[in-house]
Amino acid sequence: MKIKLSLGLVLLTGIVLTYSGCKKSNNNPSGPALTPKQVGSQIALNLTQTLYSGFGAFSLGDGLNAPDNLGVVHTKNGLKVNSAGDPLCGLTVDTTLNYSVSENGTSASVKGTLGFKFTCSNGVISGFNVFDDLAVTESTSEFSGSFKVNENLTLLSLDPSNDNSNLSLNGTFGFDGSYKYKSGAATQTFNYTLTSILLDANGQILSGNATFSTKGSGTPGVWDFSGTIKFLGNGNATITISGTAYNVNLQTGVVS
Repeated sequence: MKIKLSLGLVLLTGIVLTYSGCKKSNNNPSGPALTPKQVGSQIALNLTQTLYSGFGAFSLGDGLNAPDNLGVVHTKNGLKVNSAGDPLCGLTVDTTLNYSVSENGTSASVKGTLGFKFTCSNGVISGFNVFDDLAVTESTSEFSGSFKVNENLTLLSLDPSNDNSNLSLNGTFGFDGSYKYKSGAATQTFNYTLTSILLDANGQILSGNATFSTKGSGTPGVWDFSGTIKFLGNGNATITISGTAYNVNLQTGVVS
């Protein structure tokens, strides 16, 4: 099979944070207590941002057909994995990153480790494990933030001989950030454990389960919750917090 793998970390100018939609002209540093329903919406957005925007080490939305060669290179927008060598069975790459960029009043940096390992079944590449521990900073005239991203995820083909096979995803990932903007400041933490997530060949989630914990404080609000996620397919999930289930659109964060 071919594994369509985009192991890339891109430093974006003007990162859109999960709680940006909650910012008000409210200068109370403590903020309001957010409800489980509000937090469920933001969990959905954080999941999508981390797994599909490329904010972490790779994006499921890029699908699963890997480049023939891999290696870390600098681009004007940040860091991406590019040509370096054939992805042989059992190949492991563990890279230390230390990169910064400054342009048009915006500065950003990323430091930490990024690695991946290919796995095989009967001599055919069947999947990979990606692991990273990254510290990201960004500063503009309107915003400054520092973030930590960590991932340890394993993606496997259910049928390595079939390029269109469904895939399974298991592992953990987390996001921890603090930021300041003109009307306030906040901190936020999200941690997830994924179990038997089923994806189609394009990386779209069909089913599976996860547990999460999240907390935060600052101008957007205060919260501290844990719970479960049941993925329903078609971009939807049921998020359960404190015994109450909320149906959430993972793309928009709309709760029904």
